Amino acid sequence: MAISGNKGEWSEIYTLFKLLGEGKVHAGDADMNKLELYYPILNVIREESKKYEYKPNVDQHIVVIDEDGNEFARLSMNKFLEESSKLLTEIKAANDPAFEIPATESFMTEIGCSKLKAPSKDKADIHIVIHDLRTNMTPLLGFSIKSQLGSASTLLNAGTTTNITYKVVGAELSDEDIEDVNSIKGHLPRMQAILDKGCNLEYSDIEHPVFKNNLLFLDSCMPQFIADCLLIDSLPNSNSSINECVAEIAKRNPLNFNGKNIEAFYAHKMKVLLLDAALGMTPAKEWTGRYDANGGYLVVRKDGEIVCYHFYNRNDVEDYLYNNTRFERASRSRYGFGYIYREKDGCIYIKLNLQIRFKK
Repeated sequence: MAISGNKGEWSEIYTLFKLLGEGKVHAGDADMNKLELYYPILNVIREESKKYEYKPNVDQHIVVIDEDGNEFARLSMNKFLEESSKLLTEIKAANDPAFEIPATESFMTEIGCSKLKAPSKDKADIHIVIHDLRTNMTPLLGFSIKSQLGSASTLLNAGTTTNITYKVVGAELSDEDIEDVNSIKGHLPRMQAILDKGCNLEYSDIEHPVFKNNLLFLDSCMPQFIADCLLIDSLPNSNSSINECVAEIAKRNPLNFNGKNIEAFYAHKMKVLLLDAALGMTPAKEWTGRYDANGGYLVVRKDGEIVCYHFYNRNDVEDYLYNNTRFERASRSRYGFGYIYREKDGCIYIKLNLQIRFKK
């Protein structure tokens, strides 16, 4: 059966070809520009039904070793570059949500690949032994791959687990008022209607106990901080950009930080959340702080260049995530948020939902 996948899935094979063809990967800055710093690639390990290792050697070839230690194939690094270039052209030209690329599939067979995505128990899409020239270490690291060739991917997925409850305070709302607000279709117009009635929203609770504990694990102020960010994102004229929302939070300073670097204080909290979400934390599973994708991120740019955000350069990883993510609103009906309701205590509440997606 022919292999079919979307642009993001084909990008994982493209990354394999491109890295093996170049034999190194450059670090990137917060704007995804390539830096002079690079990491030589000593080995790429891929496990499907069988385990294969892809090792660049001194005569500019890639030696493919099977799980028994036998040589499975030997091809020039230039061949991998040629195949990556052809694959990039096909990915860019594709219009269908899922598509086949027979020529690439044929080359995949030559090197022991039968799937676009190697099965993984963690968030790592590719496992690489790199040579860190500064520390002289050669660790085996798992990297998550993010591609700009397809649709923007999510960093933190929405669910009923990511609902945040707010108390509606200020003016008293009748049942008719509640019905009127809930009949408004758009999220921002609905939020504006609440404000127009003289009401405000106060953080009440994180609905899912595991997600709440995960946020508290990161920072004791994190639930309140994220709730405040979602309120900023729900204001008229919000563009949902993470860094701009945080800048607005800093102006309001709800946690009453009295140091000199107020924006840095709030930005740090957001970067902690983004990094942990990127490297392992999910809303429904108890978080212990142990990273899955322990190498960091590989980003496939729109021009096909690949930049690396190595976890050893933590500040670079955090800056990349901070500058390239946004809040996104998921389906209200699917996850049960965005509707005003009256509880048994007579108080009125509304739930908002947290989802974070890459900008591109």
